[in-house]
Amino acid sequence: MTATQSRRRERIALTDWAANDNYTHSITLNTDRELSLPRIKDICSTFCHLFDKNVHGIRNARRFPVDLRMRGIFFPENLSTNAHLHGAVDLSAAMQIVGNDWRLEQEVRRAWKKATRGAGSVDLTPEPDSGWFGYCTKRGHDDHFFAADFHPQ
Repeated sequence: MTATQSRRRERIALTDWAANDNYTHSITLNTDRELSLPRIKDICSTFCHLFDKNVHGIRNARRFPVDLRMRGIFFPENLSTNAHLHGAVDLSAAMQIVGNDWRLEQEVRRAWKKATRGAGSVDLTPEPDSGWFGYCTKRGHDDHFFAADFHPQ
């Protein structure tokens, strides 16, 4: 098996797994700038923490139950021009607190704007369709990370 075939099989496996992991929303987080992979990962970490802190009103994230935190997978794209993340998130715990889609989207936007220091935009869509994860991995990027990567231990 060639390296290309191996990457294709991994992409298909990841796409299938993610499509069946009960994410509630598809998400695109745009930074409107060029960023390195470590920098966009750091911004995403700040975003996840701010979102959980804002929605749940927590002060000490270490004591906050993992099952109530944001759960998501993010795929970086176009880092050298217009760095952004495509992905999916499970916001069901947050939805129980905020109560409606409009307020949920406002909380996501507020956390992203603060994490990017006012730059960028958010596209949040309920119920990712079956082709979303194929789109997220369309360029065959090997990089992806999970919101759980950023949870304090």
